[in-house]
Amino acid sequence: MTNNSLLVYAVIPARGGSKRLPRKNLHLLWGQPLIYWAIRACQQTTLISQCYLSTEDEEIAMLAAEFGAQVIHRPAELATDTVFKQDVIVHAAEAFQTKPDIVVSLQANSPEVCAAHLDSAIEKLIEHDCSEIFSVDEKLLQNAAFRVMKYDYIFQKSLSTHSGVFVTRYLDVHDLEDIRFLEANSQPCEQVKTYA
Repeated sequence: MTNNSLLVYAVIPARGGSKRLPRKNLHLLWGQPLIYWAIRACQQTTLISQCYLSTEDEEIAMLAAEFGAQVIHRPAELATDTVFKQDVIVHAAEAFQTKPDIVVSLQANSPEVCAAHLDSAIEKLIEHDCSEIFSVDEKLLQNAAFRVMKYDYIFQKSLSTHSGVFVTRYLDVHDLEDIRFLEANSQPCEQVKTYA
């Protein structure tokens, strides 16, 4: 399987409810809502051919479509704060009209994600024939910014046995303090990060 023969889709789960930061996925950072940065990263990759956004929220759906994402409307029962993100990815995958080879799950609240990192993680999965690659921080702790999976592994009920990691320096946005920190100390991904 070569990079140019693969069909790669991205799914951005973005529900309307958030307890710590209400309407988090629409909160502005660097002049744009958080969902914008995730969609933009997908659009700037060389390997992702389609960007989907899964939501139950009409305002998020409208903006996502304006930004160029394909919207997957999910039922309310998949939009609670107790639903596992993987259940949302499965729902989205079942809505695809064409089965991709690889699916990237990407959080909207990791606005520093770069297209080049997504491409590198996809290439790593291909090169090492992994089941999945997931992002970790510099301490090698999973940060959940993104997860790259072979299509069939989306539906598995057990842990992957052939996984890899991709080290990132992303700050996940959970509250206003995170927004303020990024506004003061970081920039959109095409520019060098300066915080320590």
